[in-house]
Amino acid sequence: MSEPPSKKRKTILDFFRRKEKGNKKDSVEKKEAPLDSVMSSSADSKSKESQITPSDKPSSSKDFSRSVSDENKHAQSAVGPLQEGGSSVSGGASMYGGASRKGDVSRTDSQNSYCSSDGDPTQEYDMLQDFTDPPTPDIPDHKPSQKRDDSLWKGKSLGSLYRNPPEMNLLPPLKSHPDHHVLIKLPYKYDPKERPHPHPHHYTDKWDSYHVRMPCSNQSEFPVNNKIRRRWDIIESALRKPIPGPFELADAISKYNTRLTDKNFRVLTEFCFDILSNSERTQFFDVILPKTIKLALSLPHLITQPIPLLKREKNKSITLSQEQIACLLANAFLCTFPRRNARGKSAEYYNYPSINFNSLYDGDPRFQDVKLEKLKCIFNYFRRVTTAMPAGVVTFTRQCVDKFPDWKNLGDTLTDIHVSAEGTIEDDGDGLLQVDFANKYMGGGVLGMGAVQEEIRFLICPEMIVTRLFTECLEKNESLIMKGCERFSNYSGYAGKFKWAGDFVDKTLRDQWGRLFTDVVAIDALIIREYSHQFKMGSVLREINKAYSGFFVPHYNFVTQPPLPAVCTGNWGCGAFGGDKRLKALIQLIAATQARREVSYFTFDDSLLRDELYDIHVYLTKTNPMGIGNILTLIEQYGKKITDSKQFKKTTNLFQYIPKVFDGTLENTDSEPESPGFTRSDSREMQYQGAGGEDELDGHSNTAGKSTLHKSNSLDYKAHTP
Repeated sequence: MSEPPSKKRKTILDFFRRKEKGNKKDSVEKKEAPLDSVMSSSADSKSKESQITPSDKPSSSKDFSRSVSDENKHAQSAVGPLQEGGSSVSGGASMYGGASRKGDVSRTDSQNSYCSSDGDPTQEYDMLQDFTDPPTPDIPDHKPSQKRDDSLWKGKSLGSLYRNPPEMNLLPPLKSHPDHHVLIKLPYKYDPKERPHPHPHHYTDKWDSYHVRMPCSNQSEFPVNNKIRRRWDIIESALRKPIPGPFELADAISKYNTRLTDKNFRVLTEFCFDILSNSERTQFFDVILPKTIKLALSLPHLITQPIPLLKREKNKSITLSQEQIACLLANAFLCTFPRRNARGKSAEYYNYPSINFNSLYDGDPRFQDVKLEKLKCIFNYFRRVTTAMPAGVVTFTRQCVDKFPDWKNLGDTLTDIHVSAEGTIEDDGDGLLQVDFANKYMGGGVLGMGAVQEEIRFLICPEMIVTRLFTECLEKNESLIMKGCERFSNYSGYAGKFKWAGDFVDKTLRDQWGRLFTDVVAIDALIIREYSHQFKMGSVLREINKAYSGFFVPHYNFVTQPPLPAVCTGNWGCGAFGGDKRLKALIQLIAATQARREVSYFTFDDSLLRDELYDIHVYLTKTNPMGIGNILTLIEQYGKKITDSKQFKKTTNLFQYIPKVFDGTLENTDSEPESPGFTRSDSREMQYQGAGGEDELDGHSNTAGKSTLHKSNSLDYKAHTP
């Protein structure tokens, strides 16, 4: 699963773990800690007889199930992921009839497992490589407070923002063309009682580097006893045999993944025996798993045409039915996709995220509570789709923007904003363009230990996981837009305290194509290793371009078509990735302004940020209105300030700095050679004049060697400056 030791790539986890160097004593103590001490906080500690290890493997799962005492299980009245009508209450493992496990995953040496990169060698960013150790990540451990009718918000009301469905909810007929591959039969009109039919009728295969290599392909081969066999035949043979429990499931998967052993399924085994109740385990292996296997083996009948890869630097869309997505995810659950487990630099899918679920099943169960909660989401999804298959479709679009606005010369003022400390994107962004704080490898650590914003969204909306099958890592000018993914689960907590919190019934309306009016755009932010470097113009413009690539709609006619839905976002690129919340908020506002969208911003229970964001928005749009180019100049000047003085960063944040530039309250402003001075000008916009060299923005030089900001003599300026 990892690269050769000689050339193993560094990941974001390596950057965070640098702080642990020299503290070997603590790490040794943790290593030697017995299982009982690690699990001491559990409400129902397991006895030594009930602890499952590969060496304790019984002859069959049925034999083991007879030895499991029901006294260690919660009341059977608790509703779990495999029972009908799952509740929305929190409680995590307690709803599963399993022992309540507390705090195992909050260890110091694993705090960084919750970031999107999740330790995968392929999860490294190419930019900002010269930065030093990053600041301690600001990762919450709770879900933001629920938005209420009396919640305090500022700016425009949430209900007044433009959203889908618009008044003119008209779509052209669904068609397939070179840039949009539709895998269902056309013409098609959504009918909730009839699932879309695959197209064409018979399976067509393409075994090349431009399409997904399917496990059912005749060219997918596998060595068995020194003979080459068709891999799909082995898969069918292994999965059609009775599978009464997790050990038999692991044995079946290992038949066509020979590198996997019992040790690679310890989390799955723990989940089935310790978390699921007897009745839930029986229901899964007797009812749900056989249906899931049948769904997976229907692959050549449901996916009858090649699935194109969404490769870098190419605009392309794929439309699949929800049944087709469920089939692909069933194969991922059973780890059937060929060539997807190799992660070395020479691997064919090195630039793609993993798709087979074996990484979710692997690990030490003592420290894998997050994975156990993830399995609850996955099991609930398969319970739902095998009980009543959804009849809609989903569209995935890779959007590549080749030409960006000349940001530094734009005079547009910022768009309208709704800002609230309470609420979440997934709960309160109905009909808006919802932002996925993505890893450039889609889904980040969703199949590992990651459990922050992107991973959580992929877990409660598992149809998003299928993007990992065909989406190459995103470039700096690209985004991925997911239209119509259904939500199946609730959750509580965040990062190490993430918990599955019951079933969720998505009642979002659908368009004529059968897609839910849920548009989610994945944009990946920079990993910030040195705080001040994110204010350099190169980094700022990279982030604006990235956000714009997701917010922008090409060839949109704003005259004849309704306004675009507002962007629903929050602290993108902050937390594990180390971004400054105020800078990232301004960056997203700038990108949304040029994309002609309003913004709904949830600050994740940060009431101070809510107030500051609203105040700076009022200042930049009404009190002292200025264009995007001027805002960028101020951002760059602030970056120079905090580079020159660490104390300045502690006393003045970006939102405080901007008005201070104009009210004359900056200390020693005139005595510092790189600080901004002010002169009156007849121009209507403020312009930066650099002193030459790398700091020069517009090619003009100042003979005094000092950068100058010119401000117009507008009434607003005269009223609000000394």
